[in-house]
Order: sequence, then C-alpha cells, then structure tokens
Amino acid sequence: MGNYIKILAVVIVLVFAGCKDWLDVTPAGQATESDLFSTGDGYRSVLNGLYKSMGKPELYGRNWSYGMLDCMAQLYNLESGSFNDEMCKAAAKYEYTNTQVSSSIESAWGIAYNIIANANDLLQNIENASNDIFAEGEMERKMITGEAYACRALIHFELLRLFAPAPINDDGRAYIPYIESYPVLSATKLGVKPVLEKVIADLEKARGLVAVYDTTINGQGINLSGTGRFNNDFTYNSQTISGQQIEDFDAALIDDFFKGRGYRMSYNAVTALLARVCQYAGRDQDAFNYADEVVKAHVVFRDGSKNLMYKDDYSGLTQGWGNNEADFNNRKDYKTMSNLIFAAYNSLSYQGTGSWLSADWKGGVSPNWFQISESYFSHGGVDEKSSDHRWNHMIFLGSGAYPVSAKYFIPTNLDTRDKTVNLFPVIRLTEMKYIMAEYYARNGNVGEAYRILNEIRENRGIYGSSLGGSTWNEFEQELLHDARREWISEGQLFFLYKRLNTAIVNDKGTLRPMTLQESMFPVPADIK
Repeated sequence: MGNYIKILAVVIVLVFAGCKDWLDVTPAGQATESDLFSTGDGYRSVLNGLYKSMGKPELYGRNWSYGMLDCMAQLYNLESGSFNDEMCKAAAKYEYTNTQVSSSIESAWGIAYNIIANANDLLQNIENASNDIFAEGEMERKMITGEAYACRALIHFELLRLFAPAPINDDGRAYIPYIESYPVLSATKLGVKPVLEKVIADLEKARGLVAVYDTTINGQGINLSGTGRFNNDFTYNSQTISGQQIEDFDAALIDDFFKGRGYRMSYNAVTALLARVCQYAGRDQDAFNYADEVVKAHVVFRDGSKNLMYKDDYSGLTQGWGNNEADFNNRKDYKTMSNLIFAAYNSLSYQGTGSWLSADWKGGVSPNWFQISESYFSHGGVDEKSSDHRWNHMIFLGSGAYPVSAKYFIPTNLDTRDKTVNLFPVIRLTEMKYIMAEYYARNGNVGEAYRILNEIRENRGIYGSSLGGSTWNEFEQELLHDARREWISEGQLFFLYKRLNTAIVNDKGTLRPMTLQESMFPVPADIK
C-alpha cells in the first residue's frame, strides 16, 4: 500500500492547482486552503468542484456512461467500419492490459480518489466552521456537509463496482480502500462487505443532512419538474395544480446555488442511491423501501396541492415522430429529463481536442457511430420499434440507415445543445421501479413484478403485449430485455449483468458469459 499512499498524496497536493478553473475565491494560483474555507463561497466552490470532476470524460462524461462501460456490456456494433476507437474495442474484449485501456482505468482511479480527497478536506473543515459564514446559515452548512458525504459514498461505490467482484462472487478478499480522512497517512484495502457498509453509513448520514433544504417548500419546488431540476426552467410556477395557483414558491427569489438539484446529491438522489447500493449489498427490503419512497416522491404545497416529482410517461417528451435529422432538430429533450433523478454535467462534452462528441456531425459520435442492434426492440418475435418511444424518440438513423443512440444527438440549436448534450444520466426513476419489481419476483410475488414491468412498457407506448411468467429466470430475462432499451448509452447495463452474474447478450443476440476477471478492472499495477 506504500505506493498507493504516495500516489494519492500527489493527487491531494495537486487538487487545488488542478481545480483553479472553477475556484474564484482568490486569483488563480493564489488560493490557499485557509483562504478557501474562510467563507461560505469557498465551501460552495469546493462542492461544485466535486460535481464538475464527475463530469470528466474519464468518469460519467464518457467512459462511465455511453463509452467504455456500454462497450463492455456489448451494447454496440463495434465491428462496423464507422467505429474507430481502439480503446473501446479493446475494452469490449476485456483486454485490460491494452495500453489505452489500462491508461483509461488508471486515469479514472486517480480522478475518483481526487474527488474523494476534496470531499474529505471539505468535511474536515466544515465540521468546525461557523454557521455565520454561510449565506443561509445552518441549513446551508448542513446541506453542503450532506452532499459531500454523498459524493464520497457515490465515488467509493463506483470504484467498488469497477474494481471488485459483485457480492454474488465475493471471495472475502480486500480490494479498495475507503478513504475517510485528509490528508491520507495510511490506507488499508477493505473487502466488498465492509466497503458497502461504509457507503450505506455515509449515505444515511447524508440523507438526514440534505433533508433540511430539500424537504422545504423551496427545496420541493426546485425539484418539481425535469426542466426545473436540470435547466432552471420554472415556467410551471405560473401554472396551476389541482385548480389552485401554486403558492409559497418563487424561484426568482432563490439563490442560484440552491437550484439545479438534478445535478446535485439531493434528498431524492441520495435515497435513490441508497436503493441501488442496498440492492447491490443484498439488503432487498431496504432497497425496496428506499425505491418506493422515490417513486412516490411528490411536492406538497401549503395549499394542499400535490404533484409527482419524477415522471414515467415517455409519450409527451418530444415534438414529432421519426428518426431523421429534421425530426430530432425540433426536439428539446433527448434524455427524458422528467425521469431523471441525478445526472453529471460537462460543459465541454462536444468541444475540444479529443472529444468524441462532434458538433460537425449531427446525430451522434464522430468518428464513432455507436450503433444499436434493432434486435433489442424485438420481443417474442414481434418488432416493437414502431410503438416503443425509446426507438422513436431516442434512436437516430445515421445517414438515414444506421441506428445510433440519439441521447447524444447534436442539435443545431445551441441552447438545446447545451441543455441536453452536456447532461449525462446517472440515476433514473425507471431503476427504482426495476428494484421494486425484482424485490417482488425474488419474494414470490411474480405477478406484481410483471405488473411493474408491463407498466413501464405501456408508459413507453407498448400496449397489448403483457409480459408474464412464473419463475425467477423468466422474470430475469424480461428485466434484462427492458433494461437493454432503457439504459442505452448510460453505462448501467454492465453493472446489471455483473450483479446478477448472468451472461451478456451481444448486439447479434448471442449469449456471452463474463468471467470473474472480466467483470472487474485490475487495480493499477503501481498502486497495489
């Protein structure tokens, strides 16, 4: 572990120098730690820096979303002449010793522990900070503290899912350290169960802290719609709910720091993450309870009116139908934001040297077309493309013929582009429903499990073909079949295969078992 400590120490030394593009507390290069944590704005800057780092291409901004992980899930046709990225091709073959793949893995490891180091530094300083330095006093101090705990837990959990076996294959060995202090003087690797216990403990602590804002009228109002959570578009404020004017909420009076909760670890995001982690840990009842809370989350205004925060109806998401450029250029939402609970953001996702997303090619990734197999939209021999909104709204026909994920379509409208292409989904409402359905199936209530899956399908336009079955294996296959459509270009499918320890279905419909070694990244050689 000596080399690990040395490398992490270097990361910590460089943390503030590397973050000077988002720190404006003092002039670039002159900020000291004491300056940074002397004001509430300094804490805000550090917290924002955690989220900004999550959006880097090595993490959610590419490799942990539409890039490496979805290639490893065999989601795309990588043999096409229109796909040229050698790193992704090698990752899809689980060639972790490939120079480009190993470099990507090491970069992700370093950035992830950089985020954790910043979170720990923030937590240690804020513990003794006065409420008076924060614009909103104790409430703001608690919210920032809670989000830092949640960020620390999230990144550790992702590292565990990437660098350790799933609990179903847990061999009791130690794999990654859980870093809770700053600076790091020693670091001991832990096993899968101890890391999961620490992740859950951090998230439970975070949930209580962020609740002080997110359960208020303003906190609920900010979260009321997808456009509000992600675009700060609160036009619904002038609308009515249940025939009554919305009262006690005026977005114009709220500090911008408290907006954009879709990009932050809000109360519902923390609760949803708890559902994901508890399911991974085998705590099925807890996972169900957390997921159920998120599914039922709604805004309650003082006049008694209510509205669900997260929607599962895909029918009204876009303007017009069709899979061609003209159809997509008229749309405003390529990620179904009303269904999203938490997402990462990268303002430069389609700009700069080495960017995979190119504004010069409308409709996807250049020079790499991430082609989706049409077979994913066939069920029981029935072609469901004409009815499934996930094909009609989320698949673009490159050159009029090649199906490509439209979640990263580059529209000509610059405002739409900045609000959609730069957003990288991390947690969806749909996952909460999957968790609940799986809970029912594992506990013998297969009928209720299928009811949820059928509801998901109907909300995406698929009627008259109700799913059914009597065994866990039958349900598991239906869950995987739907998830392959729902999670296109979002990086979650690989983890579903890994958690269930089931064979991967590639773009040609062939079953491809994944070995234990293939299911996890090797810890970088000089860090072991």
